[in-house]
Amino acid sequence: MSTLTTMPAELSISGLLTGHPIAHNQISTQGTVLRTTLRDGLDILVWEGHFPQPLTMHVRDDWGRVQFCCALRGRSHYSLHQGSRRREVDLRAGMNCISYTPDSRCRSTHAGTMETVVIAVRPDILHDLVPEMDAGLTAQIDAAQCCQVGRSDAQMNAIAYSLMTALRSTPPSTLWLLGQSLVLVSLTLAAHEQADGSVSQLSESDRQKLLQARDYLLSDLSAAPTIAMLARETGLGVLKLKRGFRELFQQSVYGLFQQERMHEARRRLLAGDGSVMVVASDMGYANASHFATAFQKQFGIRPSTLKQRR
Repeated sequence: MSTLTTMPAELSISGLLTGHPIAHNQISTQGTVLRTTLRDGLDILVWEGHFPQPLTMHVRDDWGRVQFCCALRGRSHYSLHQGSRRREVDLRAGMNCISYTPDSRCRSTHAGTMETVVIAVRPDILHDLVPEMDAGLTAQIDAAQCCQVGRSDAQMNAIAYSLMTALRSTPPSTLWLLGQSLVLVSLTLAAHEQADGSVSQLSESDRQKLLQARDYLLSDLSAAPTIAMLARETGLGVLKLKRGFRELFQQSVYGLFQQERMHEARRRLLAGDGSVMVVASDMGYANASHFATAFQKQFGIRPSTLKQRR
């Protein structure tokens, strides 16, 4: 475990992984990097931190790994510079990213409580493990210019959460960690291939209306609005609303609501904001056992067990 405490002008990924201290000298921040090596060229990382105010870091990628990132909490923005190329990337809770940009420099800004699980694989090992990988993604990795962002589904989030929980405590067998890590890599690749294979039928106006619908949907996690209410609020037809959610967010309307509701419940339980029954009630559950069942389906652990481990 590396504690993040002081921040030099530029950090290297290898320095972070060997315990190079980082931080901000004007605000109170605390972060850790948990790392487990499963085999030569394949590691699991958990990046954790609490940033009451946005923290900006300058990072150089000297590690040379394909990184499969799954963000569970927090929000980050990356301004990536690679030669004359520049790209802006937003990564927030519920999203994932496949990146391979060796020798690049990045200005990253992080806010809130951050939890991100990363499976880092050397490119030659990834090619051996996934010889049938999508041709477009293979070309981007071979060119060392890969940065693909997508939405994580419930299964991906559950696996990432189970890996993070395992690394925080006494890790289970390396075989279990390796198996779960490869499943997460496989699901992430499949999600990106499916997204790349679909042709978007959404106009920019429709995208903005769907983003508005998402914000309205998640404004009160104790009670979801009806589809008809969302349609009226945004001016979208019901069918376009449903199809648009699946295309833009890779979730049904109520699937996204349930996912975000469970993540908020988990945040409150970890923060100690009341008992399981209180959190269940705040999330709109009249029956605590129904809440516990939904929570375990999302994260693979009962809420009472999570609270005990806090």
